Amino acid sequence: MLSGIVLTLSACAMETAPNYTITAMLGNQYDNNMAYLFDCDTDEKVDSVIVSDGVAKFEGHVGTPRMTRVIIGETRGSVVVMEEGEINISADGLPSGTPLNDKYVAVVKRLSEIVDESRSLNRNDSVQEARYRELLTEYDALPSKAYEENKDNVVGRYMYVLSAIDKPLSQITADMSANPILASSAALKSICNNKRIQIETGEGKRYKDFTVEYDGKTETFSSYIKPGHYTLVDFWASWCGPCVRQLKVIKELYAKYKDKGLDVVGVAVWDKPEDTFEAIKKHDLQWPCIVNAQTIPTDLYGIEGIPCILLINPDGIIVSRGKQGSNLVNDVDEAMAAFEAAKSEAAQTNPAITVQPADTVAAF
Repeated sequence: MLSGIVLTLSACAMETAPNYTITAMLGNQYDNNMAYLFDCDTDEKVDSVIVSDGVAKFEGHVGTPRMTRVIIGETRGSVVVMEEGEINISADGLPSGTPLNDKYVAVVKRLSEIVDESRSLNRNDSVQEARYRELLTEYDALPSKAYEENKDNVVGRYMYVLSAIDKPLSQITADMSANPILASSAALKSICNNKRIQIETGEGKRYKDFTVEYDGKTETFSSYIKPGHYTLVDFWASWCGPCVRQLKVIKELYAKYKDKGLDVVGVAVWDKPEDTFEAIKKHDLQWPCIVNAQTIPTDLYGIEGIPCILLINPDGIIVSRGKQGSNLVNDVDEAMAAFEAAKSEAAQTNPAITVQPADTVAAF
């Protein structure tokens, strides 16, 4: 009986004994800071150590390999496969020493080679432009190719997730049904849920209301959606370069149509209120903005990136979503042209009534 207990304890000790080390060369600037390993799929904290002499050394026991990322403060570092063996992350951020890390690095290196070659090409030369297009096609296809070559491991799953945002919901759910490794992915489940929400809040669907609290004040999104008006909604943030670039487009649309029934409202997400106010002043925004919305509307609308711009018609229906630049201008121009035509027709039908934008009562 005693020997059985000893054997059991020995087996447990073997199961929990460290079977991997990850030694990351980070640099002395990170000394005395806490370095963390986070699971790339679940965003779960896996381990933490203090950086000493520019090195973070993680060790522990792992069963099923996991894709992880080194994070220090707000700095996102290397992606590394946590698997059995001695793993080293060099100063260039690439892991080595184990089979899955070697497979992952092979993909990363090829992506880097494509980027380097594409940047060296003169796109004014027809031959080099053709080569650039070839490289772009290869770059876009590489995550899917890497998945096909690694369907049975976490490297394949990680690569699939990277390209899943561009895949239709039906394809993702079918692939998850066919591959248990994909089916176990928390990230893919979240992406699928987001895509379902996007369908529910896409073009042709009624907008969803939300409220935001800031500085003792509660603002309701629907209070900015006026009956008889079109409303352009800009989900943005002060730190977002593409958001700032679209402000010029929105300003031009607002100037063109503000007296013809088009309202604009900004919704600041993922941003500090003080930074939002500073950006409003800096860019001289003339329309109202809901501040401190954070993730409330982005969760509600399944927004994965900003800017995300909606055009809502007088009946509260989203008629344009996710357009930017000339595509956004075209959608707004078409909507406002039809709006003007409808008002003109109504005025001709009943000349005694002068129809103004606010006279059209929406079905709220």
